[in-house]
Amino acid sequence: MAEISVTTPRGVALSGTLDAAEAGAGTSADPADDRSETAPARAVLFAHGFLADRTSRGRTDGLAKAYRSAGYATLAFDFGGHGDSGDDVVEVSHEVEDLEAASAHLAAAGYGHQVVHAHSMGALVALRAGSPHVRAMVLTGAVSGPVEHPWEEVLSPAKMAELTSTGRTTVLDDGPSGREELEISEQTLADFTEVDQAELLGTVACPVLMLHGGALVGGEEHPLLTQARIGLPLLPEGSRLEVLSGGEHALLDRTEEVAARALTWLGELGS
Repeated sequence: MAEISVTTPRGVALSGTLDAAEAGAGTSADPADDRSETAPARAVLFAHGFLADRTSRGRTDGLAKAYRSAGYATLAFDFGGHGDSGDDVVEVSHEVEDLEAASAHLAAAGYGHQVVHAHSMGALVALRAGSPHVRAMVLTGAVSGPVEHPWEEVLSPAKMAELTSTGRTTVLDDGPSGREELEISEQTLADFTEVDQAELLGTVACPVLMLHGGALVGGEEHPLLTQARIGLPLLPEGSRLEVLSGGEHALLDRTEEVAARALTWLGELGS
């Protein structure tokens, strides 16, 4: 395990954890030994969801272990303004830059064959990013089209008033890091609704596995699943939508199933 720091072009220091694939899983235990001109070392780059951090409410650990057992190194990091990374306003454009900087760091470390595993808003970030090193994406609970988010459940009336009057406000961070607040802006809210799905998905350059919970109509996951079904034909060949029957948006109790489906799909792709 190696704690790393990646500085983005806008000067924000991102904190992350890079772990090599398990010894005996097809790669060396040392990332530096996994480089090959003919077969670049493989890594999975995690992108967490809205108001979360690299632990992703506990799901990252189990997923990362499964990927490392299958021969992938893993890099989990905190987006700017989250967890142990430097302060920043939570906006999709900022997080796109973060993800691209983390991908470039992986490539410089010898991992030229990358898979992005992203959740929720992190999936929207992954779909907007343009790293040339990413060969496939596994997206859970993806925001892949315009979504009306229930902000009244996140922000108090006072916080909504502050956002309206100043353009920014803060929300409490109850994650495991020492961060107490996260800063959001009016653009943060717009990032969820101002999504042109055809433009977003039409520029994706690699196959995508979209995994969604199959919860009942009316739940948080249902509109996201509906958008995924609409958008699937716009994605590159090899892309797939799979529904985890009864699963909720977080899929916290379905980590093993998510990992198994992802690895099966990646094996079919040769990624």
